Amino acid sequence: MAEAEIVVQLRTQSPAELTGPVGAARPADVHGWLARRFGVTAEPLHPGGDPDSARWLRVGVPAGADAEAVAAALRARPDVEAAYVKPPADLP
Repeated sequence: MAEAEIVVQLRTQSPAELTGPVGAARPADVHGWLARRFGVTAEPLHPGGDPDSARWLRVGVPAGADAEAVAAALRARPDVEAAYVKPPADLP
């Protein structure tokens, strides 16, 4: 079984919006939260793109792990607009 891929869209994009009162949801926290809770990492979906593309992440979930549970937990975060498990590519 291959690694599953989750595509994530964050709610905020401006670095100014990443600061706020202690306890406020911040997209920058998604990376650390994924590592602590699920042992996975997020990377930019479109590295080097325009500032809006920074809102999009790719999360690789190892084979055997519950990718749908990771996506559901991401969707429950207030700083995540959307998260879905990308369907496998069809073979020609």
